[in-house]
Amino acid sequence: MRSVVLDFAERRLVEDDLPEPVISSPFAVRFRVHEVGVCGTDRELAAFRMRPRERDAQRIIIGHEALGRVVECGPGVNTLSPGDWVVPTIRRGCRPACSACARGRSDLCLSGAYSERGIFNLDGYFTEFAVDDEADLVRIPEALAPYGVLLEPLSVVEKSVRRIERVRQSDGRSALVLGLGPVGILMAMILRLRGYEVTLYSREPEDHPRVEILRATGVGYTRSLDSRYDLIVEAAGSAELVFAALKLLGPCGVFLTLGAQRTTGEFSFIDMIVGNQTLVGAVNASRGAFEAGVRDMAALPERALRKMIRRFSFSDYSQTLGGLPSAEPKIVHVIADSLH
Repeated sequence: MRSVVLDFAERRLVEDDLPEPVISSPFAVRFRVHEVGVCGTDRELAAFRMRPRERDAQRIIIGHEALGRVVECGPGVNTLSPGDWVVPTIRRGCRPACSACARGRSDLCLSGAYSERGIFNLDGYFTEFAVDDEADLVRIPEALAPYGVLLEPLSVVEKSVRRIERVRQSDGRSALVLGLGPVGILMAMILRLRGYEVTLYSREPEDHPRVEILRATGVGYTRSLDSRYDLIVEAAGSAELVFAALKLLGPCGVFLTLGAQRTTGEFSFIDMIVGNQTLVGAVNASRGAFEAGVRDMAALPERALRKMIRRFSFSDYSQTLGGLPSAEPKIVHVIADSLH
């Protein structure tokens, strides 16, 4: 079976022919991978800027954003059947389980000994077939399958919005989203769905295709950092931008960061204290967040979701994982073409 393999020992990204996985548990599900998405994490892995931990496998199939169709179920599977469309969750809990993993929240793993499909220790989905436990697969309606590969980034948004709602201390509804990538656009759409007045900041010109997708959703766009906001979400991967945008956070505001890396700079803790402000980080997502994403995806503008995706063939992986620029926010590889 065709697979794109990341070999950490030899620092190579190669196509390989691997044996097809088989069901070995009553609760396992075998599915054909139809599409796999590419994101910044995949590119970091492919460039060997992310190293496996000491205990991790040194050779894995890459790819963690996937859409598949069930072909076989173990005898103990109750919620899925052959023909169902599914999206896998990413993280698998630590063993022995910490208190978070024991209650099904591996996204909040306390030990740090989790594994992630296509990222840490476990094979991913840039391949033709995969096997997962029933509990790690989320069924989606066939009507959502043409853009179901967006569910994984959407699940991160769902988890983040839930975190925001839990810590908010005011009823202000103005929101600023930083970054015009898939997570930024999906975040803006979900916040608007929740009743926020949303503006997205980025540096792309006003006539950029991504800006046109954004405007079709009713979200405002700006190339300048001004005004004040009750909520700010960083989805741009820029810590420098975090420092600039924190100055715009209003009293009792919430600032959530999803992609910022390390940097140096000054931060006014006294302003945060006096302003009763909250700074939050989030990563990965629970099964519940995936399921919330399925419900919300049906309410998002279908035309915008379709326009977010640019599809490539299986063999184009060296281009896309190497950082091929794209006007569309989400790059997707078609593994088995039955959707289009």
